[in-house]
Amino acid sequence: MDLTDRRERPHRTFGSPTGVVVSSLSDAARAAIRFTDGQRILFSAPDLSLLGVEPIAEHSVRPGDDISELLRDGDGIGFVAFPFRRGEPVRIAVPERTLRLDRGCDHRALLASLGPPPQVEGAPRSYALRPIEEPDEWCGSVADVAGAVRRGELHKAVLARRVQVTSDAVIQPPQVLGRLAQSFPGAYLFSAFGLVGASPELLLAKRGRHLESKALAGTARRGGDESADRELARWLTQSAKNQREHRILRDMVLDTLAPYAVSVRVSEEPEILKLTNVQHLMTRLTVELKADHPPFLELANSLHPTPAVCGWPREAAYAVIDRVEDWDRGLYGGALGWVDAQDNGCLCVTIRCAELNGMNATVFAGSGIVADSDPDEELAETRAKLGALLPALIAP
Repeated sequence: MDLTDRRERPHRTFGSPTGVVVSSLSDAARAAIRFTDGQRILFSAPDLSLLGVEPIAEHSVRPGDDISELLRDGDGIGFVAFPFRRGEPVRIAVPERTLRLDRGCDHRALLASLGPPPQVEGAPRSYALRPIEEPDEWCGSVADVAGAVRRGELHKAVLARRVQVTSDAVIQPPQVLGRLAQSFPGAYLFSAFGLVGASPELLLAKRGRHLESKALAGTARRGGDESADRELARWLTQSAKNQREHRILRDMVLDTLAPYAVSVRVSEEPEILKLTNVQHLMTRLTVELKADHPPFLELANSLHPTPAVCGWPREAAYAVIDRVEDWDRGLYGGALGWVDAQDNGCLCVTIRCAELNGMNATVFAGSGIVADSDPDEELAETRAKLGALLPALIAP
């Protein structure tokens, strides 16, 4: 087995400690956003965008199910959503037609075959924001969970909070996606299953026997200038609390994928992934699978939900979340992406997202709680993460 003894630095396609994300959204992806609506499905990764066109058949499956027959009913591609809760069915939507838009395609001709883009109604002019979890109560839950960690009940739990946005007109997916694409060009953009979002985190991607995962845990805000930004990045790399969070996630991903691997490559130290509003500790892992490996969705299910969105150990974290949260996360904190008939696929972690419902939207953010978590600092972290979505919903 080839594990951490063959550590290699990840490719510098996601940024450096003093740089910004250099991945850019393709022209094809930007064009495809105009063709989304409440029915069509868009999932855009840095190297490939997929646009699913109605009619779309939706199914509920288990990760180990044979889905080949379902995929044959469409173009051989299904869009997938894992809910936050393990044990709940995985949703798979199979469009009759799916456009594959990569950097080498003639995206104009492909999109023109759909006819004109859907008409977008006028943008909302006024908004009202309301935190669903009151900040003082949420901070009390943080203190409660940190105490449970100190008592040895678990290593970490992720607590989430929500903000309700109400507008005077229907909130349109293309408008929100367009703003997200402008602010987060290297993210995994999606409009699917009632959600829109721009996730920075890759749960798992598979091409043949090659797997890739990017572990993100540990967060700091961005600085107002280059000097302040460097100081915050330095603080993040030296923060015992953030390093501990990141190590829990990195070790879990390694331990989970190792039994299926011929070789695993992982960076020795986490790097800094800089986004517009926050910066994260990131470790990239690449795996060469054994010939008799499980299917893609089963591999993804073994990782899901990771300590970055749930906590660790998983069942103990679920129990704590059940005790302090009185709502169902649904697809938030799950995984979303696609799988094809050749068992290739790509799933991002379903974060930095909003659930759209007419003139209303629910925006989610979470923070990892460990023994020395400070409630005010954790609240500030969720506010920084909410800052990724709210400007895309609330246009000036």
